[in-house]
Amino acid sequence: MYSIRRTAVPLFLPVALILLSSLAIFKWPVLLKQMNDVKELSAMMVMMPFMPYIIFAIGFGMGWRYGNAGMILGSLALAFSYYGLDYFRSAGLSRAVIPDQSFTSALAFLLPLNLAFFSLLTKRRLLTCAGSTALVLLAVQVFAVIVFCHPLSHISSWMMTEIKFLAPVIAEKLSGFSAWQASALTDHSYFGFETISTAPAIAFGLAFFFVLVKFVKTSDIRICGFLFGMVAAMLGILTRFSGPAIILYFCAAGLILVITTVEASFSMAYIDELTGLPGRRSLNETLLNLGKKYSIAMIDVDHFKKFNDRFGHKTGDQVLKLIAARLGKISGGAKTFRYGGEEFTAIFSGKTVEDAISHIDKFRVAVGSTPFTIRDLKHRRKKTNDRHRKNFANRKKVKVTVSIGLASPVAGASDPQKVIRAADKKLYAAKKGGRNRTMF
Repeated sequence: MYSIRRTAVPLFLPVALILLSSLAIFKWPVLLKQMNDVKELSAMMVMMPFMPYIIFAIGFGMGWRYGNAGMILGSLALAFSYYGLDYFRSAGLSRAVIPDQSFTSALAFLLPLNLAFFSLLTKRRLLTCAGSTALVLLAVQVFAVIVFCHPLSHISSWMMTEIKFLAPVIAEKLSGFSAWQASALTDHSYFGFETISTAPAIAFGLAFFFVLVKFVKTSDIRICGFLFGMVAAMLGILTRFSGPAIILYFCAAGLILVITTVEASFSMAYIDELTGLPGRRSLNETLLNLGKKYSIAMIDVDHFKKFNDRFGHKTGDQVLKLIAARLGKISGGAKTFRYGGEEFTAIFSGKTVEDAISHIDKFRVAVGSTPFTIRDLKHRRKKTNDRHRKNFANRKKVKVTVSIGLASPVAGASDPQKVIRAADKKLYAAKKGGRNRTMF
């Protein structure tokens, strides 16, 4: 179920990091003067060009620890790109010459495409078929860029000398290919950008659109990290001649990947992936911090097993999402959780049973009055050539209801776990009493 809130919230930290980097670059002359006045900060300036590597190393380690091949490969791609771009920026060449280097253009072309591809591997381990293939592909790219886009390198010079000796025809074709790709990658005629040529600009546009669509569909914060990591890195490429811009933007790109991975790990530990509600672990921590006055409601979907068996697990998942959506709108300031299976929990902090009953019963009535439509089983079994017929008659409306048990601390039972057990007993009583009711 698409949620604007679930899509918008992950954007805050990446956007904030990029804005802070931009502000630091804009205010850099003032910041530099202030840092030079402090001896300790002045010494730290010597380490500044190495800061991106430290962040990329942290990202690599986190990716290995969490079994996230995308994080590992993304960190490696950023590290290699930063090295190449910073090398030519610091090589003493004039600004007019540097943008025409096919080496930097190749890096600017490959980086967004690689990050888009690696965003698909956030749930894969490196030592799998997909992860290993991507690693080999990255290594081949590194080798190809050095050989074909940096003809003055020792590796390229040695290889071309050996190939000319062994196979002059192949050497001539490779030399022609190197000249062709240099011309293609360094052509600025289409967009007219000064610091980035046409091919990298198109590659970034395509990669950005691909990752953006994937993020909107999934609301996965790890995908958001790749999206804005790509933006930060490209800003570093575009402004790499402006003082420390490439350092700060690539630091931001690495930090975005690291922070979004940490946030994703937190979400997996505390948030239920299907419903978007806090899970059992979050519930347990909330129970530890309750005061003396509270109420706990245990909620169970009526006839869920029969419903699941008859209409299928995907439809059952939609029912759980429906309950979660209604819990998100519950009144009375309740904190809601997915307890497990088809069970949910609502905690009314600072409210007795008498205070909470109206709110929880209002929720129960709202669930029962919410229309839930499914496709009829017979319609599902029709042949493909019948699928284009009007199917409104083949849709079936079913009523989804819940049973609820509500309890609060009493003498001798103030422990939250005892209150949960008391609410469970009331829930079973509601089930035996005919379902679709609240017992307290």
